[in-house]
Amino acid sequence: MSHEFVGSISFSSVAMIELVPLRLGAKFKWNRYLRKAPKISKLIGSASSITSYTHLTLREITMSKDLLNETTIILPSSKHNLPKPPTVIPLHGLDLVPPIHIEIRHFFRIRGPASVFADTINNLKVALAEALEIYLPVAGTVLTQEDGQIYNSTDSTSIIGASFILDVKDESFVKETEELSPRSGAFLPPGSPIFAAKITQYTCGTVILTGSLNHQVADLAGYLDFVHLWATLARGEAVDFSSVPKDWQRTPKRFFEGLYTEQGVPNPPPGYMVLPKPPTESPTFAESAISYWRFTQDDIKRLKNNFSPPTNWISSGDALAALCWGAITRARNAAGIARSPLSDPDNEKLAMAADGRQRAPDDAMKGSYYGNFNLLIILPVPRSDLLLATPEAGSRAALRIRQAIGKQLQPKEIAHKIAFYEAPENAKPSGRIIWFGDVIMTNWCKFDLVGPKLDMGPGMGKPFHATAGGVIYPPGYVRMLQEGPSGDVVILVTVEVPAAEHLFADALMTKYAKMV
Repeated sequence: MSHEFVGSISFSSVAMIELVPLRLGAKFKWNRYLRKAPKISKLIGSASSITSYTHLTLREITMSKDLLNETTIILPSSKHNLPKPPTVIPLHGLDLVPPIHIEIRHFFRIRGPASVFADTINNLKVALAEALEIYLPVAGTVLTQEDGQIYNSTDSTSIIGASFILDVKDESFVKETEELSPRSGAFLPPGSPIFAAKITQYTCGTVILTGSLNHQVADLAGYLDFVHLWATLARGEAVDFSSVPKDWQRTPKRFFEGLYTEQGVPNPPPGYMVLPKPPTESPTFAESAISYWRFTQDDIKRLKNNFSPPTNWISSGDALAALCWGAITRARNAAGIARSPLSDPDNEKLAMAADGRQRAPDDAMKGSYYGNFNLLIILPVPRSDLLLATPEAGSRAALRIRQAIGKQLQPKEIAHKIAFYEAPENAKPSGRIIWFGDVIMTNWCKFDLVGPKLDMGPGMGKPFHATAGGVIYPPGYVRMLQEGPSGDVVILVTVEVPAAEHLFADALMTKYAKMV
């Protein structure tokens, strides 16, 4: 199945204080939520106490028995004589999201007697320590300079390692809960480890490994790069150092050198703007109704055939995007949901995540760049088309999506976007670049979350299932995830609560998918 607009922007990254002017009537305040976030000291102790353990590889801190069995601070090993990254790695404009985290849950079945599971855990810890040595910035800390510049620090006092939690349950697995997460809340408090992992073991033999990565440091592609390395080491295999970045600086322009040659301050890309001053208040959003929709391979084939224009090619991802976008628009319209002041009277805007790495000339970014490289495509489609629940109208929307992808992901357009973000007139002070979408969408279908690269070694093997963790989703959010064995695509779709009944009964959504 072809999914050309794939990307890795999770819910967390669409909740940017400077990037998401959300809808009217909203009730949730990000800054209030952030104030309620638990201090990291509740989990692993203060940063100062952790840095005093730098002569150790592993440090165990016992927690209360009714909460956790064990929390371990994993510090980098000293097996390799690798060049040290810069002690200060300034984050790029594409990295400037709030301190939220990407979370993926990988499901395993214990291989072999449960009595040897302690050896499996020890192997995972040792492998994680070595992975942190190779990806040293992940063992560091995200800090802010006095001038507001946010950076990834790797000096000796900033190497705080990763949190590794083991939770052994005396019950069988029933359903996912937020207890599977190694961190509580949507935001990471200052001083948090960049990476955290939690192993939850159940009496039925189900084991869930939940990984959590600070989204300011990398996107989903970066999360998987690191976890794939961890898995390689856990299997006892040799590391391919050609796939490890040699330059950790956040300078994506070097991969598109010479492609943007305009003089003066770059014009904003489609859908972007620069405010005179950074916003002083965080955005708000209304309560969401969350739904999941399952599309079989036959459903997707039928949808693509019905949505395909007579003379133009679209991908199955384009058809799925057009279907979900239209269903949300129709549900909101039927429920009388007020539109944002930033909405276009005649058009709906879609903000769609797209991983730009594969668009670099000569595939130069592969294994060479660590950070966020999500290039949000923003495109308008007439409301009149999205409000029509017909394949013909869906076909027109899908073609608009395909055309926007073809244009906005050209290497020259990517170089323009990088130049726009890096121009001092736009970057200083930070937080003034904003974008808006009535609907925000991400497609994770290209990312294999259960494949052989995630075989975690003896006692674990390859995951049989994976899901995306999450705490809060804004209304008008869509995330596509493809299941490995079946090939089914499960799509998360959110709308405002009053619009939910209209979404659940949408004629086109219910024609092609089943709500689960």
